[in-house]
Amino acid sequence: MFVRRCKHSGCHNLVSGTELFCNEHADELPAYQERMNKMHQHIASHTKDYNSNVRYRSKERSKRESFYHSSQWKKLRLFVLERDNYLCQYCLRFGLVRPAKIVDHVVPAQAAPELMTDISNLVTCCNTCHRAKTEWEQRFYHTGYQDEKRSIKADILIKNLSELPNFSK
Repeated sequence: MFVRRCKHSGCHNLVSGTELFCNEHADELPAYQERMNKMHQHIASHTKDYNSNVRYRSKERSKRESFYHSSQWKKLRLFVLERDNYLCQYCLRFGLVRPAKIVDHVVPAQAAPELMTDISNLVTCCNTCHRAKTEWEQRFYHTGYQDEKRSIKADILIKNLSELPNFSK
C-alpha cells in the first residue's frame, strides 16, 4: 500500500493511496469530485469535437489517422526504431547524436500515400527535428490540415535524407 499527500492545498498530512483527503479535509471530497467530473466532461467534449471536425473529417484523412493505431504501424515503428538504434537520423547527418522515439515519413504520407508502409521511407527522429520537418513539409509539399483546399504538391518527392534541409538546429 502506498501513501500520498492530502489534496487540500497546503496540507501535508499523508493519506492511504485510495483516499484523496485527510480526515481534517474530508468534507472537500464532493466539491473536488464535481470539479473533476466537469473537467473530464469538457475534455471528452473537446476531443469528440476535434475528432469529428478535424481528425476524421474526410475518408482519406480518417483512413490515414486510423493507420497509426493499427498493429501494422506498431510493428513497422518498432522495426524502424530498432534499426536506427533510437537515434535521430536527421541529426546524425550532421554528426549530432540525439536520442529519438518518433518515426517519421521522409516523404509525407499526404504527398505519397503509396510510401506510407515502405520502411525505406521511415526514419527515427527527435521532437525538434520532427517539428521543424513538419513545418518545412507544410511549406514545400503543402501538407497539413490548416488549409485542405490547397492541393498537395506531389510532383517533386524528396526521398533522400541528404537532400533535406538541416532540421537539427
